[in-house]
Amino acid sequence: MTKAFLFDLDGTLIDTMPAHFKTWQIVVKEMGSPLEGESLMNQLYGNGAELMRRIVPGSNFTEEEAREIVAAKEERYRALYGNEITVLEGAREFLDEALAKNIPMGIGTASNQANIDFALDKLDLRRYLSAIVGADDVQLSKPHPETWLKLAEELNTPPEHCIVFEDAPKGIEAALEAGMKAIAITGHFSANDFGAYENILQIVPSLNVLNINELLYL
Repeated sequence: MTKAFLFDLDGTLIDTMPAHFKTWQIVVKEMGSPLEGESLMNQLYGNGAELMRRIVPGSNFTEEEAREIVAAKEERYRALYGNEITVLEGAREFLDEALAKNIPMGIGTASNQANIDFALDKLDLRRYLSAIVGADDVQLSKPHPETWLKLAEELNTPPEHCIVFEDAPKGIEAALEAGMKAIAITGHFSANDFGAYENILQIVPSLNVLNINELLYL
């Protein structure tokens, strides 16, 4: 059976993490959070109330309040830094080759639909994708496996035939829980940060060092 390629978006296909981080720094400082630098970066996964309670210690936001804060942050991110986002080195070439080989591809991300649409249309990435699962489509964010399992279902591919491409350990953990193999992309995390996950096939600095033909037979 043909493999399906399941991609995270931010930090895996597109270079947005510095912009997201700068925006979160502004937001949490305004909310009185003591987190900054690496302490803040390590907490930037997931979504909704669970995320906000971690990055603003002592807070007790309702899910509705948290989603409003996150949505406002994302709007601010697009306004401040939207013109700076780019496709990561090697990503488009990898997508072109996979598309030519008719490999089913989709995105599983914690971004909301507005951010997804903004990035895919601005960078002309939508044409590569057969399915998209974002924050608005799931109940539980990574490291819960729901995102990857739902994306595999939409791609009509069993989890054991899916390869996840991720730049964050929590996304790799979600792939492990979903029964999927994964490729770890180093960037904001080092190779050592991925050492605990037995589902990793390779740890690479960028997608363009991968051999797609080899991946199909792993």
